[in-house]
Amino acid sequence: MLTNETVLKVFADYLKADPDVETVLTSRGYTVLTWDNGQKDWSSAVACVTPEDLLNELLDCCMSYLQLKAARGERDLTVEEQRGIKAECDRLRQLCKDLRE
Repeated sequence: MLTNETVLKVFADYLKADPDVETVLTSRGYTVLTWDNGQKDWSSAVACVTPEDLLNELLDCCMSYLQLKAARGERDLTVEEQRGIKAECDRLRQLCKDLRE
């Protein structure tokens, strides 16, 4: 069974690398917060009721982070860059499946 702890373990390196995304344990489960540097405020707060919700939200955040990092927001991604980002997200999803407790 997939757990929140497993998801957080798999995404630990990503969460350390991306200063604009945080996970917070609340009374209703984990919430993923995304910071907007321009507005100096949280741009989103997504409640993740299940570990699968947490996995999917962190995959979306990670994909956005990798896309921004690759192109610095200045150009479209190359096909090769898109493939690499998809492969990394697929790898993280598979790790979560492999580590299910």
